[in-house]
Amino acid sequence: MIFRPKIIFLIFMIALSGKCLPQDNWVRQNSPVSSALFNCFFTDSLNGWAAGEEGVIIHTSDGGVNWVIQNNPVNYYINDIFFLNKNTGWCVSNEFLLDGTTILKTTNGGNVWNAEPFPDSTVFFRTIYFLDSLKGYLAGFFGAISKTTDGGNSWFSAFVDTSVYSDYPINRIKFLNAQTGFACGGIIDIAGVIWKSTDSGNNWTAADYAAEPFYDISLKNQNRLFIIGGDFEYGAQFVSSADQGSVWNYNQLGFFGQGQSLAYRTESEMWMALGFSGAWAFSSDSGNTWITIPVTDNAAVNSVKFTDSLHGWAVGNYGAILKYVPKLVGISQNTDHIPEKFSLSQNYPNPFNPKTQISFTIKDSGPAKLIVYDILGNEASSLVNEFLTAGSYTVSFDGNNFPSGVYFYKLTSGEFSETKRMVILK
Repeated sequence: MIFRPKIIFLIFMIALSGKCLPQDNWVRQNSPVSSALFNCFFTDSLNGWAAGEEGVIIHTSDGGVNWVIQNNPVNYYINDIFFLNKNTGWCVSNEFLLDGTTILKTTNGGNVWNAEPFPDSTVFFRTIYFLDSLKGYLAGFFGAISKTTDGGNSWFSAFVDTSVYSDYPINRIKFLNAQTGFACGGIIDIAGVIWKSTDSGNNWTAADYAAEPFYDISLKNQNRLFIIGGDFEYGAQFVSSADQGSVWNYNQLGFFGQGQSLAYRTESEMWMALGFSGAWAFSSDSGNTWITIPVTDNAAVNSVKFTDSLHGWAVGNYGAILKYVPKLVGISQNTDHIPEKFSLSQNYPNPFNPKTQISFTIKDSGPAKLIVYDILGNEASSLVNEFLTAGSYTVSFDGNNFPSGVYFYKLTSGEFSETKRMVILK
């Protein structure tokens, strides 16, 4: 166990000494709720959910531009939300500890949520994870971990070792693969604990790796594992492993806030939500170095998710919803004039070497794709694949890495679809 002396006013020193950079990547979105949102989950660049206080579950099907409130049978705290795909998902909810845990499930994207109390009302869970439609896991207070092999119709208790830390609260559970899983948690000022299983979650061992609890797990691959946490007094912390969790290296960031949620945007860029501090911890080198960045509107962010390098979202207190807006390269936009129809123009110049411009108009806001195909119909390049507002766009296509020949580019938006031919001539 790690012991450290208390340092009076350290949090204020941390807040003043941390390097900060302005940022404009995150844009505040309209939110249909004012309740705190604790977790968000996206299955693709369009479909996502967020949940939190008062049984609130909200859903977007257009990449986070618009959110709607979904009805569900509970009106109390939702601890965690997880989706296997855009149809099948689960929530874990607790009203009072004496009343046990309620598990919510949907098979139609949240249009209908069904609630079932966990069979044992003396066990309380706060996190859920499914490997597939049958195998899933619950974890929570007193180190409790349960497993299902039939999609949640029945649950059985996993064996957790009897170490001094094994019965500490668990905040998050995730799996690296079908065999190897991790859980994290702990108690403030006592220990940050990591649980590990190597037999598909049937047996778990627990050990302490920090003096403050952990709140989230990021499993990029077997050589890039991160678990984050911290507390109000000492700030954010994380441990990392490069050998499937056999050895964990402890790091104290020295930033005011708790590490609540961690997500990769690219292979090396990481965003860590620091919760109540209204700040991000940001790394561009896979966690070797970090800086702090203010959150838009100083929002207290509790959860962050990326589906790819272009699409990310974050949620927080008072219904805060943020969307990551990348600085697009090679695309210009004009939304001052709303087009009367969809259109796809002939690229110019054509033939070209190596660059050309493709212009198009979007009549109605919505998901849009502009894909380049080779002569055999194989996808050669994805130029646009995101939610676009109505307007006119011009995209630059660089054919430097493509051989001479005939190519086709196809625009799809809503029911509109059109394809045109272009030629690379070297």
